Order: sequence, then C-alpha cells, then structure tokens
Amino acid sequence: TIVNRGQGDAIAKLFEHLGVSAQFIQSGMGTASESIRDILGIEDNRKDVVISLVKEESIEDIKKELNAFFLINKRNKGVGFSIPMDSIIGVKVYQFLSNTL
Repeated sequence: TIVNRGQGDAIAKLFEHLGVSAQFIQSGMGTASESIRDILGIEDNRKDVVISLVKEESIEDIKKELNAFFLINKRNKGVGFSIPMDSIIGVKVYQFLSNTL
C-alpha cells in the first residue's frame, strides 16, 4: 500500500486489526516532476510504503477497509495492490508468516 507520508502507521494499525501478522513501513518518494504534480494538484511527493504479508482469504476484507479509509477523508489518498507469494524458504519464516511461531 502506498499512501501519503504520515499515513503509513494508520494503514498498519487498520491491517493489524484485520489479522495481518507482518508489516513493514518504508519512506518513499513519488516520481512525477514538479510540473506534472502542479497539473494534478499534488503538493507533496513524499510517501509511506506499507508492505504487508496477507493471507489470501483476507484480501477482500482488507480491500473493503482500505477503500473505506480512502473515502473517509479527502486527505487519505493512495493505492493498494497485492502480489502473490509463490514460495518461501525456511520453517521459521513459514511459522512466523502463518502465525504459528
């Protein structure tokens, strides 16, 4: 999930309530030039990138909550997307990600 700077913690807490066990927040920077940002009305290109490890059966609930977060306030803007994880290495990593550690 990519959101405006300062909103990453709110997204992480929202997802935590939905049972997401592992999340990482990293600072990011948008790539649009200043002239493009002016045209689009975007003042700040600083972003928070929230990487969340989500069980497949939770994705629809998370999408609904994320959509509600974006609709609740005009300042809440961002994009959420998911990428399937094909495999992981290590028993401890699997136990951590599956909440069985």
